[in-house]
Amino acid sequence: MPARWFRISFAENAFRRHLTEIGESLDSLRIGTALRAMTGFYTESRAQHARILDDGDGLLWQWGPDADATRFTAGVTRQLIREGDDQPIVQVTLCLSYRWTPARRALGRGHAWCFSPTAVDDFERGIRRSPEFRAVSTAAPVDVTLRTDTL
Repeated sequence: MPARWFRISFAENAFRRHLTEIGESLDSLRIGTALRAMTGFYTESRAQHARILDDGDGLLWQWGPDADATRFTAGVTRQLIREGDDQPIVQVTLCLSYRWTPARRALGRGHAWCFSPTAVDDFERGIRRSPEFRAVSTAAPVDVTLRTDTL
């Protein structure tokens, strides 16, 4: 059972609180600590009215060029869908941006999903073994952003 519950509309605040509790600041995150922070938040905190069994609470790992194709980005999004029809999808995205290199350009764009707290360890292990993660694992990000989008 998770230790903490939060309302979907306050998911970003809940994640910021989680960062503070684990002794991390947004500006100092590297990809490894960012991944650990988001997976920890996912396993330790549940969103009220989001059903895990119906893919209503999941993690999304994404990488590739930013919208302007000026930087390589890697990040983790927590996607929350409130039970019921006609409810908006809320996404809290932690995104790290890096300078382009030939090796990073060659990685293209992609993503992977996790919809179960019991699968998080395998999900994280797979990410850490991926070429996309390894391409930025020792690099300092140019920018770290946290945003909430409602779809």
